[in-house]
Amino acid sequence: MPESAELDNAPHLPRRNWASIVLVLFVQAMNSFSDNFVKMLLIALSIIIAKDSWVGRHMELWLGAIFSLPYMIFAPLAGYWSDRFSKRKVMVWMQVMQIICFVWLSLALWMQRVPGSLEISLVGFFVLAVQAAILSPAKMGIMKELAGSRRLGRVSGWLQVTMLAGILGGMWAGGIWYGTEYEKTHDAWMSALWPLIIISILGIVELIAAICIQSTPAHTEVHWRKGMALEHFESLKIVFRRRSIRLAALGVTYFWFISNALSFILVTLTKELHPDTGHGDGPMELAKVAGILGIGVISGSFFASHVSRNRIELGLIPLGGFGLVAGLLWSGLATLGSSWMYAGIIFTGAAGGCFMVPLYAFAQDKAEKHEKARIHAGMNLMDCLGTLVAVAIVALMKAANLSSSTQFLLLAIPTFFAAIYIMRLLPQDLVRFLMLAAVRFTYRVKPVHMERIPTTGGVLLLPNHVSYVDALIVGSASRRPVRFVMWDALYNLWWLKWLMRLIGTVPISATRAKDAIRAVAAALKEGEIVCLFPEGQITRHGMVNELLKGFELMARQGDAQVVPVYLDGLYGSIFSFQGGKFFTKRPKHLRYPVEVHYGHPLGPRAATAEVVRHAMLALSAEAFLKRKSWHHAEDDLVAFANALRLAEIEWHHPGDVFLSLEPAGSIIHRTVKALTQVLPGTKFIDHPTEAHATHIVAFGTRATLHQLTGHERLAFCLDSDLSPLGSVALAKEAPSLPVPVQPPVHPHLPATPLRGYIDAPTGILLSTEVPNPPLPHADKDQQLGQKPHTLGRLLPGLTIESTPEGLLISALLPGSPLTATIPGAKVDEQGFLVIL
Repeated sequence: MPESAELDNAPHLPRRNWASIVLVLFVQAMNSFSDNFVKMLLIALSIIIAKDSWVGRHMELWLGAIFSLPYMIFAPLAGYWSDRFSKRKVMVWMQVMQIICFVWLSLALWMQRVPGSLEISLVGFFVLAVQAAILSPAKMGIMKELAGSRRLGRVSGWLQVTMLAGILGGMWAGGIWYGTEYEKTHDAWMSALWPLIIISILGIVELIAAICIQSTPAHTEVHWRKGMALEHFESLKIVFRRRSIRLAALGVTYFWFISNALSFILVTLTKELHPDTGHGDGPMELAKVAGILGIGVISGSFFASHVSRNRIELGLIPLGGFGLVAGLLWSGLATLGSSWMYAGIIFTGAAGGCFMVPLYAFAQDKAEKHEKARIHAGMNLMDCLGTLVAVAIVALMKAANLSSSTQFLLLAIPTFFAAIYIMRLLPQDLVRFLMLAAVRFTYRVKPVHMERIPTTGGVLLLPNHVSYVDALIVGSASRRPVRFVMWDALYNLWWLKWLMRLIGTVPISATRAKDAIRAVAAALKEGEIVCLFPEGQITRHGMVNELLKGFELMARQGDAQVVPVYLDGLYGSIFSFQGGKFFTKRPKHLRYPVEVHYGHPLGPRAATAEVVRHAMLALSAEAFLKRKSWHHAEDDLVAFANALRLAEIEWHHPGDVFLSLEPAGSIIHRTVKALTQVLPGTKFIDHPTEAHATHIVAFGTRATLHQLTGHERLAFCLDSDLSPLGSVALAKEAPSLPVPVQPPVHPHLPATPLRGYIDAPTGILLSTEVPNPPLPHADKDQQLGQKPHTLGRLLPGLTIESTPEGLLISALLPGSPLTATIPGAKVDEQGFLVIL
């Protein structure tokens, strides 16, 4: 069976593992369903036949206490068995034991009016609880063996969802079935016996499913120690040994305290709504409110499982805590039996699901492999103590004759203080979760090759800088928490400093480079992931700027691995400079699609600026060639590739009219025509007199640019000539006059047409100049779109490699081995294609 690390590195789980996970979910869901089905049958039966007895009046409290005792008595032994033996075998044995318990309970109900039949049923229920106590650490521990650590958050959420679905489904089905049968037969005992026989038959199906689970290894290194069966608090010692697991376990205990108290209060609520116990309305009402609570819990657990699919989101825990407070107040203040009261119960359940799932996943993930089951057994012991406390508190409230509404309100008081305490423990996780939730609402972030991020140790992430939200995008696409580097001028703003300090931002100074390097290196030495944007500025032309070399010393001093990152699809969002402005653009999509591509980790000494740049370009090409827009390429793939790359960079405006000066069938003519397909709202013409001159962007070669009038907004000269581009004559002016003759309509129109290079053998446009982007207010970092003696900037979506024959450029087209070689060329630090 694959180890956890091997499963984490695999892009997909083996089918056998997925099948076994599904079987575990089914077995534990049905086990929980059956246990609570029986529990509801006994509560309903006691309401009808024993309402005046000491057992019948408080049956829900007796069953709650009885179900908790085995976890307290057998928790260490249950943990040892699951650690020592195959967890799959333990699950099989417990299914056999469950069937035996059902036979016992059926016989007790069959005896009907024999004195003590109800008490004998309680003994059988105790044995059933013993079975559940032994099964619990086995089913939790087997999940990491089947799924690994990386997917543990997701499958743990599924485990909790299916368990809760089983619990609440069993309560709902038990109450409805019993109430329906009793309304028809008016035989209290037989109304419970026949449903129990059916559940016993379903137990055989559970047994078969458990047998089909993939075999898991036994751990022979775990030995029996003398007196282990009496070491009732051994598992608790393991839980309390580490602060992180101890706090998680206390949180889970509080959840079970609240959930059990709620289930007891719901019985009181049912009796208030249906005081006449001579009919089946009471059990059916209890089934209804249990089902309503279940809808909330399952919804909240599914939500928590979904947002924790790539990492465990601890920020959900304080949110869930405050949600519990709001739900309890809502339920208690609403009119008894009103739709608002039921809505409050649903909300309480949803908040509980969000509270519980990340706590369980965190505790399981932090546990060592050899003690995982015993930690879970210790947590079960604590849960039982929480249940017993809930029994005692609800018993006191019932003795005080408090209504169910008052009991809801009283529970909100300790829950509020618990939520405050949790928020003080996890402020960074809470703020981080809220910020990333806002990002996920605005952007549809897809991480690619997330497995390339090392799971431990210091890591320096180096992404391209596209927008003001890049840091949050990267943070939302990483399993590990990410700290970000920020200029101290921004960090020290009074309204921002508290937030930046809370989320662990690393401030650096532009005037104290050595201090900046030491600050980042210190964070890396502590094993943190630090994200630094090596360009030092947001791109204003859509391409990667020069990479500053300070990160090289940071990685070396911090002895950290370096992971290049490429943000794809973000240029064009409202926080980017697309269109020549930040923030004031209208969003193109409600959830803007963005991909975060991670490169292979580089050693601290291997990660030079040149190597990182090449890695970024390779990631850019990988992202570019996987675009969904390739499906619209039709037959002319080369022209579409050129148009797609041109559309990535900053030069075009809405409403532009693209003029091709080249004849039909030429690569430029086809490329310009494809541009109108890639850029909606633009128009194609092939004659300069057919359009409004102020909106024209002309495309031609040295041989055809003489047709320009000088009124065009922009002009591109795209050809395969490596020689410098000289002056171009106008059609209506003297040949010696360069373009443009008149003052340009566009303030950034270059003095000569924008140079671009097309590889003649392939027809692929490799580079082009763009207008020099304007400097934003108070910004001192000039970004060049043009540079003398170059062929322009290398376009996005291309990889480069220096060879003896020249610069090799690849990734030209999807699924094509075509490459282009330019003799004596290189790409300089700023990204310009230079002929040496």
